[in-house]
Amino acid sequence: MESLKNKLIRFMAGRYGIDQLYYAGLFLALGLMMINMMVNSTILMVISNGVIVLMVLRGFSRNISRRRMENEKFLTLWNPIKKEGRIFFRRIKEIRVHRYRKCPYCKKTLKLPIKRGKNMVKCPECKESFAVRVIV
Repeated sequence: MESLKNKLIRFMAGRYGIDQLYYAGLFLALGLMMINMMVNSTILMVISNGVIVLMVLRGFSRNISRRRMENEKFLTLWNPIKKEGRIFFRRIKEIRVHRYRKCPYCKKTLKLPIKRGKNMVKCPECKESFAVRVIV
């Protein structure tokens, strides 16, 4: 068993391996497979299998600089989406105790405690005061 492990280590030496784009591709393929189970489309099956093959070939690639650039491009697209998703779910989680409002001057998002009615708020970033109305 140890010789098999050593052979695998030697085989993967100098190869790119797994990164965030790899995981995103596999989750995409899994999602397409689940949709395909309901729809039963040959096109979806071919696309999902193609994505899996593409991700496996990326993992075994020896062109590390090119794979790294692909992953960086993916992360420049993915990170803002991920950040907005985290903020969205945090807002939903804290909806009973906090409200989020943008400062009209510097556009910074402020986390405010719930005080019903009209309140004056001072932005900690730009030091400007503005009125905030909390209904519910």
